[in-house]
Amino acid sequence: MREDKLMIQDIMKNFLYITIMTLISLTAYSQSTGRALSTGNENYQQKNYSQAEASYRIANSKSPEKATADYNMGNSLYKQKLNNEAVSAYLRSAQKAQTKAEKHQAYHNLGNAYMKDKNYKAAEEAYKNALRNNPKDEETRYNYAVAKKLNEENPQQDQDNQDNQDNQDQNDQQNQDNKDNQDNQNQDNQNDQDNQDQNDQQNQDNKDSQDNQNQDKDNQDQKDKPEPSPQEQQEKQSKEQMERLLDAVNRDERAVQQRLINKDKKGEKTEAVQGARKKDW
Repeated sequence: MREDKLMIQDIMKNFLYITIMTLISLTAYSQSTGRALSTGNENYQQKNYSQAEASYRIANSKSPEKATADYNMGNSLYKQKLNNEAVSAYLRSAQKAQTKAEKHQAYHNLGNAYMKDKNYKAAEEAYKNALRNNPKDEETRYNYAVAKKLNEENPQQDQDNQDNQDNQDQNDQQNQDNKDNQDNQNQDNQNDQDNQDQNDQQNQDNKDSQDNQNQDKDNQDQKDKPEPSPQEQQEKQSKEQMERLLDAVNRDERAVQQRLINKDKKGEKTEAVQGARKKDW
């Protein structure tokens, strides 16, 4: 019983430790998000919109599920006249919003961004969504009426905007297709190179194997050839010595014969000269 009690106490201590550490981590995480939002708001009030945007991005990275950072980021982008990016930020904020007030603000400012791009049809729809979440906002109602009127008066403008969007989507798709094709081409080239390397390696292995076989054959032939015995070597050397002696004797004999021949010829010539008559003049 005493051991069971101690075990339960240890479990409770571990549970309390984990709970406390989790709360500390969540608190620190929340405070870092809050500091980033606070810094962004200060920069926004001082009209340092790019710095405010950077702070809001930090806050969004720390708490991506929150709508506030995206909404404030959309405002800073709108002030920098980066409407396309502002639209994306407002849309994210509207999707993450948990309350009607948050949704109303996100859709209202989304409508403003669309109006700035003269995309009246999209602006009308955004203001309509804002009114669904706050029907009493007179400013939103007024903006909705203006967007609706301009949309009716400029149907071609809306069509042009839609065509531009379609063209942009088509270009994006084409760029993606080109990238995919390039990736496939690069992969094919890599596969070809790998196959070539493999073939080269196979050829080299075959050559090395053939060289080894030839070397083994030469070694085997050399090994199979019998070595001459000492007696055979001595007989071979004696035979070679006899042949050299015979050659020397033959050379000496020929030299002696040649000297005798030359001597005989010289004696005949002397006798002929001495026996000749002197010519009378």
